[in-house]
Amino acid sequence: MKEIKIKKRKKLTNVDMEVTSFARFCLKLLAINGAITIGRSEEINAKSGSNATLSCPWIEDTVKWYGIYGHQYSSGKSILSSLPPSLQDRLDIWENDGYNLRITNVSGYDEGQYKCSSSNGTKYITMFLIVPPTSVLFDNVVQQYIKGNEDQLMNITCKSVGGNPLPSLQLSKNDKLLATTDNGPLVYTMQPSRIDDKSNLSCTANHSELSIPLSIESVLYLNLKTETVTMETIHTLYEFDVLNASCFATGGRPPTSFEWSLLGIYYNSSYLDVENISPNDTFNVKSVLSLEVHRSFDKRKLTCRAFDIIANDGIAKSQTIEVYYAPSINIKYQNLTTEDNIRQLICQPQGNPIIYKFYQWEHHSARGEKIRSLGSGSNEILNLPELDRTKRYQDTGIYKCFAENGIVGKEGNKTQSGSVFFVNEGLPQLSIYNPSELFCKLGGEGSLVVKFTSWPPPLNITWLKYEGNRNFNLQTSERYTMTETAAVIIDSFHDKKIHLDGYVAMLHINEVILEDYTNYTVQIQNEFGIKLFTFFLTDISKAQDQRMNNYENKGLFYGGPAVILTVFFIAAVAIALFIVWKKRSDCNYCRSSQDTYDISDNDINYKRQGSITEDVAEVQYCKYM
Repeated sequence: MKEIKIKKRKKLTNVDMEVTSFARFCLKLLAINGAITIGRSEEINAKSGSNATLSCPWIEDTVKWYGIYGHQYSSGKSILSSLPPSLQDRLDIWENDGYNLRITNVSGYDEGQYKCSSSNGTKYITMFLIVPPTSVLFDNVVQQYIKGNEDQLMNITCKSVGGNPLPSLQLSKNDKLLATTDNGPLVYTMQPSRIDDKSNLSCTANHSELSIPLSIESVLYLNLKTETVTMETIHTLYEFDVLNASCFATGGRPPTSFEWSLLGIYYNSSYLDVENISPNDTFNVKSVLSLEVHRSFDKRKLTCRAFDIIANDGIAKSQTIEVYYAPSINIKYQNLTTEDNIRQLICQPQGNPIIYKFYQWEHHSARGEKIRSLGSGSNEILNLPELDRTKRYQDTGIYKCFAENGIVGKEGNKTQSGSVFFVNEGLPQLSIYNPSELFCKLGGEGSLVVKFTSWPPPLNITWLKYEGNRNFNLQTSERYTMTETAAVIIDSFHDKKIHLDGYVAMLHINEVILEDYTNYTVQIQNEFGIKLFTFFLTDISKAQDQRMNNYENKGLFYGGPAVILTVFFIAAVAIALFIVWKKRSDCNYCRSSQDTYDISDNDINYKRQGSITEDVAEVQYCKYM
């Protein structure tokens, strides 16, 4: 085949290049898709303005040439006269080992597919115009940078725009050749390290039609991993202080992010300080976490995790926190019975530091009244003092342990306390303030009241009346009504008058008759057995006569002026008693032989929801003032 001679011609415009490039693409696509399937095929390149020869191997009159868009150009050795003169003048058949088609002054309009057809076969020839590329570019440029991640694989793609044949490409980093390709895009895979950051990358395109190669430059800009992470030492903390923990990260780009965790709870930074470091354009970041300190933090790990877009797992730093806090106090104990021999309570403070100073225990009523102080305070164990088994019920109540470890608590006190309600179970116990003799008015109504405690609660209460030389059980009837109510009562524990959560048993008589003036017994039963209490019901008038006689006897005993004073006093008392009797003539309840139940105004404040109190119980019957 003869060499193609190319004449010099004017340079094609960008529009011409784009049209011819598109046509070239379509021709190649047809070849790929099998549009050219018969006979032989070949491709040739021709410069704009040169002469091109398309060879046909057959010499016979049946040879026909077909040009662009399938138009027939020749028949045998002759160019068809029907062609436009501008085309006809540039075509001729050159006989040289075949009827070859010669085209002079080639232009972009000549680019395309040609066909030589004869009775012996068909040959296809595609002619492309030789043109230089218009530009060269990087495929993955973002804001004038080629971006990647430190130590992660990335592709750098360089390609040309236009050009036939395709130009050769060269990729360089800091003027050092990295890769080349003779045609098509250049794709270079690399795993950049930190030292590659901000390297200059250049891509150069060389083509036969270019007197000066085309090139483009960019800068490799990496996301950099965090280099170092440190955590500031956390010294011993005190409960309710504010923890300010700091974590430092250096060398990252973009700025490092932080996450904190403690006790399985995750926290964001309370404060971030970001500093840009020149000239390498990295960032130093300080993260601060502020939290109120709680005792639950003690001996737990506080973790700071620094992470970035390259390493999401990040770098974690941890410290075990030590918190000093005042002790919370638990008491190890179990409720006892009157028969138990080991009677012990153990104080168990829990604080930090774990060196404790103990103080005396205190025994209080359920209503907060102090009964006694116990123990030496030398250690955590309280052994209850020996006590007659019948009186051990008086050990029931609130026990308080006091201890400290030198740390001030939330309320500003060093000494802390813990308490439990301890019960010594046994038989029901009657209040010592129950009267043994009650008085009621004949024909009136009255109530007989008994106050008692019982741990465990009472199971059964039975009232007995002595009549006809025997006791018989009272049953609810029109005359008798029996009730039991939980109440706050008064009793004496370890010689201290206190209020207790107890019970009030009441027998109400609708109309008192002579046969009612007798002994009554209340029988109280719980899981441990039965407790009995007997008292006598007397006519109220006898009590008044007895009091009058006592006053007279005292006056006569002194004699002289004493008698005169006594007479006046008795007269005053008689008048007062008459007024009181008149005012209370409608009060038909039983009256206690005691003058008072010694309930102060403050005692009335001791009430329990769902129960009646001592003062409420007492208004169920009249009493002497």
